[in-house]
Amino acid sequence: MVYQPDDLSPIEKALLGVLCLGLPPSRAAGSDTFRVDHVTAVVCGLLHEGESPRHLQPDSTAVTAEFRSQLRSAIVSLTEKGIVAEQAAGMPAAVGGFEAGLAIDMVNPDEHPALLDRYLGQLCMEELFNAPAVYPYLMERYSTSGSIWRRLRDEGYGSD
Repeated sequence: MVYQPDDLSPIEKALLGVLCLGLPPSRAAGSDTFRVDHVTAVVCGLLHEGESPRHLQPDSTAVTAEFRSQLRSAIVSLTEKGIVAEQAAGMPAAVGGFEAGLAIDMVNPDEHPALLDRYLGQLCMEELFNAPAVYPYLMERYSTSGSIWRRLRDEGYGSD
């Protein structure tokens, strides 16, 4: 079956869009605010009445248990649809997939699946960028990601 963004729940769309964003591994970035679960939680909060901390714990970094459960259900649903694949614990977290030899950040399979349908992910990312409440946040993450990726490449990341 071919899926379109309208076939997905809001959290599924947000997750796919975030997976397409090109975030660096959070450990390499030096901040848990680059974790896929964190960015997805902020995006979902911004989409719902513009409240970015809505799904975050008081430390403004960790996601709430309720959101983690919702995200887990979304990953299971997307896996069943063949849109993402859960990665085994201990595999390197590459942006939206797996690249051999990139072992900077270890995957928590509850939060960082591999994106199999990149086209659908791109459509979802475009929807996120078109949301006025979300655009500034995602552009900041995207811009900062570019700086981090340049630093990582300069340090030899991915040059096997």
